[in-house]
Amino acid sequence: MVLGRIVRAQALKGEVRVSPFGVTPKVAARLVGKRVYLRPSPTDDAERETTLVRQRWHSGMWIVELRDCSTRESAESLVGWEICLAEEDRPELGQDEFYDDQLVRSRVVEAHSGEILGEVVAIRPSPAADLLVVRRPGGGQFLLPAVRALIKEIDLSSRCVRVDLPEGLTEINAD
Repeated sequence: MVLGRIVRAQALKGEVRVSPFGVTPKVAARLVGKRVYLRPSPTDDAERETTLVRQRWHSGMWIVELRDCSTRESAESLVGWEICLAEEDRPELGQDEFYDDQLVRSRVVEAHSGEILGEVVAIRPSPAADLLVVRRPGGGQFLLPAVRALIKEIDLSSRCVRVDLPEGLTEINAD
């Protein structure tokens, strides 16, 4: 599971700024002291194991201290790398919480009519609310804000997201 991508060094003591992929401050707090893996790119199998020593948030960015990364130079060498967590090391989530990758490949269904609107292909972080990127059955895609007002139910076991969308939403924010 990818937690985020390192975007730059933070200060002088080896901290890194991470663009989070669905990691919330609440979940991130549970990762302190956990084993994580650093991967140079999504297609690269070369991983480096380390430990998440400390973390904090600033302006929507996740600031992380990793074991064996104690200088600005070592932090700069990690820019572009992904921070990953093994599936078996995921912290337990509370009710109504989920990891982004659990939603990918889920069907998006109109709650009232049962119409299949598409499939979640990605999740984009956004300051107001994460956006589900939904690919339509006939091609094209639209963005669906992940907010309770629109998402009525998420059934992870059947990979189904039931929504109640206002008319025109799928057209006005299409990619």
